[in-house]
Amino acid sequence: MPLLTQEEYSKIKHKTPYVYKIQKEKRFLYYFGEKHSFDPNDAQWARAKEFWFDFVKKTENQKRIAFVEAGRPSVEKTEEKAILEAGGTGLIIFLASQLNIEVYCPEPNRTHEMQELERQFSREEIEYYYFARIVYQWGKIPDPKPNFEEYIIRFLERDKKMSGWDDFDFSFENLKLIHKQLFNIEFGLNDSNFFKDLVTPVELKTVINKVSRASGEIRNEYIVKEIQKYWDNKFSIFIEYGAGHAVIQEPLLKEVLIK
Repeated sequence: MPLLTQEEYSKIKHKTPYVYKIQKEKRFLYYFGEKHSFDPNDAQWARAKEFWFDFVKKTENQKRIAFVEAGRPSVEKTEEKAILEAGGTGLIIFLASQLNIEVYCPEPNRTHEMQELERQFSREEIEYYYFARIVYQWGKIPDPKPNFEEYIIRFLERDKKMSGWDDFDFSFENLKLIHKQLFNIEFGLNDSNFFKDLVTPVELKTVINKVSRASGEIRNEYIVKEIQKYWDNKFSIFIEYGAGHAVIQEPLLKEVLIK
């Protein structure tokens, strides 16, 4: 059974967070599909912690690892700060650090993903997609928000380093120009729903939605392979990812991990 397609996923009504377990003999996979949030008061974090500590109890004295979605942020001193800085990723890194449980981001590196996306899209479309994703992320940070330009520039500099595109302008000013070329409007931060709709892979209203869908397909295929690799090496795995990934991967994971 392959991964669910976006068309199949769009027909599924599911709760968020979307949570499930897979067990084979004494190995466990715990999947917490979160609603992306940077709010320490979000009720889903209590459920995430309950799920995490159940995983910890069930896997005591076993090989175990935590998979998180977004890179590897530093360990914060408090749970609140961890969530403010990196959402669910920050929370799981914080909790795992207390028990010396390894944390891993099972993603294709940005260089590989960008190379794959270049088979279908222009560099302007690809980088604007990453840019729009961070704009949407910034909008979800509770007030007081960090300075937007300082926040966005560090991600643009990361993309520049990872891309290998020496002749591409990764400046904030250029991304605003690309925005104007794509949508014939000036860049602004007032309409958060604009960027939410832009980065969804479910409805293909713009070329950026198409980039989002292709990116998701590349990532999901890679993530499942990494899960299977660690599972085959006798690890129990706790996964913190967006709910969409959890739903799309579930049928294939249940097939390949339990066989």
